Amino acid sequence: MMYVYVIYLILSAIILFFITQRNVKEWILKIIVVSFLPVIGWLLPIQWPKRAIVNKGDELDSYINQMNEDIALEILLSQEKIDKEKELNIVPIEDALVISNYTARRKAMINVLKENPLEYMEVIKTAVLNEDPETSHYAVTAVMEVKRKLSIAIMELSDAYHSNKQDVANAISYTNAIKSYMNSGFLDEQTLKKYKYLYIEVLEQLILHNVSEEHIYKEKFRAEVEMKEYLAAETTCKQYQKKFPASEEPYICFIELFYTTKSSIKLQETLNRLKNSTIQFSNRGLTIVRYWSEGFEHEANRELL
Repeated sequence: MMYVYVIYLILSAIILFFITQRNVKEWILKIIVVSFLPVIGWLLPIQWPKRAIVNKGDELDSYINQMNEDIALEILLSQEKIDKEKELNIVPIEDALVISNYTARRKAMINVLKENPLEYMEVIKTAVLNEDPETSHYAVTAVMEVKRKLSIAIMELSDAYHSNKQDVANAISYTNAIKSYMNSGFLDEQTLKKYKYLYIEVLEQLILHNVSEEHIYKEKFRAEVEMKEYLAAETTCKQYQKKFPASEEPYICFIELFYTTKSSIKLQETLNRLKNSTIQFSNRGLTIVRYWSEGFEHEANRELL
């Protein structure tokens, strides 16, 4: 038995000498292993050739890299799935009320009630006639809630405005409330007319207090045109132009007014003043100037014919 062990050691030493490529330290380490663990020692990783170890390492690195790529891809796909679910959940309320089931319709209306119903008034009015009784009930509730809040705001701001017309902040809040009330669709024609005149009055107060915001002049002008108060609208245009001489908007208001009143001579005069001014046109302003200039040129050519 001893002879067998000695022969085993000699053969192992010779084989390991070639495996270790004559590396003495490595050869001694491996000889010790196979000496203390006959046969089994050969099965341990420490005995594997370096090439095999390197290959295994390469395979392991490749495997780890592949795993990392797979994990990254899985995370990316999960994120895309989450994003898609979010997009699908944000279904336009209009669509939810038409194509979705009753549960989705009700959920859409509840979300509207939680947020700002005033932003969705047109949709809510449609939902009042929805075939689902509960959806219709939510819509009616939303309409009543908006109307209640607007009515309270109008009364409170009206009191504040009339008690102190010099308070610009109150006047601005009041105009915003009146505008929202007019756009809500709750008012009949006669009441709407009343509020439009009230709106014009409060905007006039803001102009008298030299509030330097262009939209105030534009809002007042538009309301006066809607009410066919054309002389007042022309006065507003003049005030607007005086306050903002470098803006193209007063000229555009004049053009709109003179087109509405069919004052072609005044419209052409305004257009000429605008073209001869030093105002830098926006794309919109340039389009308007070109449109009306071409219109007058065609008209002049037709008269010559």
